[in-house]
Amino acid sequence: MRYKVTDEMRPLSQALRILFIAPAPRAGTVQYTHNLANALAERGHRVTLITGVGFELADYPRRYQAIEVFDRYRPRPLKLCRFFWHCLTFRPQVIHLQGAQHPALYVLLWAMLRLLGNDCFVYTPQDVLPNSWRPYHIRALRFLYAHMRHVFLNAKQNEPLVIEHFGVPRNRITVLPIADLTAFVRTQMTSELPHIPAGARVVLCFGLIEPRKGIHTLLSAAPEVLRQIPNAWLLIVGKPLMAIAPLERQLAELGLQERVRLVPQYVSFAEMAGYFTTARLLVLPYENGWNSGVLASAFGFGKPVVATRVGGFDEVVDDERTGLLVPPKDPTALAQAIIRLLRDDALYTRMVENVHQAAGKISWDTIARMTDERYMGLLEPGGNCVLPQAR
Repeated sequence: MRYKVTDEMRPLSQALRILFIAPAPRAGTVQYTHNLANALAERGHRVTLITGVGFELADYPRRYQAIEVFDRYRPRPLKLCRFFWHCLTFRPQVIHLQGAQHPALYVLLWAMLRLLGNDCFVYTPQDVLPNSWRPYHIRALRFLYAHMRHVFLNAKQNEPLVIEHFGVPRNRITVLPIADLTAFVRTQMTSELPHIPAGARVVLCFGLIEPRKGIHTLLSAAPEVLRQIPNAWLLIVGKPLMAIAPLERQLAELGLQERVRLVPQYVSFAEMAGYFTTARLLVLPYENGWNSGVLASAFGFGKPVVATRVGGFDEVVDDERTGLLVPPKDPTALAQAIIRLLRDDALYTRMVENVHQAAGKISWDTIARMTDERYMGLLEPGGNCVLPQAR
């Protein structure tokens, strides 16, 4: 569903033509792009999103145009032709690449789209390095970063890594917060609640299941949590990007199957809303990382968080106010923090209030304004971006 943006809706004197490219049609990167594209369109800009076939937000209200082009299973020449024809006629002034999972594709697109006369490419990597590692990724990313006019990061802690490993000057980096990626889930659909016993205190670990997420550490912490909190349940939900058998084996060896549920699949938005609604708190036991849209969604649902001190989490989680921070790879500290939030109702109630306040301070309108200002700075005289004319 699209809404037409009229001239009366433009708070800016100049409306830009912005092209987002986010090849993956599902999960956090395209959800982030959807929210940012909507917010920029609401500011009066003309926005197009180029994404993959099966775009999961196709039926949700939006103020931008979405074109499904990329297919990981087979080539789509007609869709690619439509993409390039749109670029020829739309003549984007800013091309904004999203996500770190397709660096080689981005290098190819950069080379092809430069033929249109546009040199204003910007980049939001989300994850600074790809989840699925390939030997050529570093070379592709170094080339990509070197040819971006600006880079947007979602955690201050990521800035030194991008500067040191990819040579990006500090003055070409802007750090943006992450707002709730899935606020529309709470307002536009009915939750599908999981089948959990009444009165259970649910600890939810949500998101892609991969080695860096520390799921083994969480399972090692679980026995003590379940021993001390008889009505505690642990739900681990997300699409696996690693072998699940070792986790299932660890679960069986610890005898946790009765109150620990592993759901290794990508769930619908309705199911996601049900899991977040049911949870008392979210746990993010990451061993390393860059940022987390799950953390922003947890705050959106009013849930305190137990997280490790990695990936800029301590830039978002105010320890002892909106959650508890623990060292990574420390099951004892993780268990103690979870137990404390499950047991201490007064602390939990205070944290819920603080989480709601914190979530209200970060909005997509604010993020769009900061992004908008950076775009405009790049396009000003001396900003080093060529301005193609619309046809």
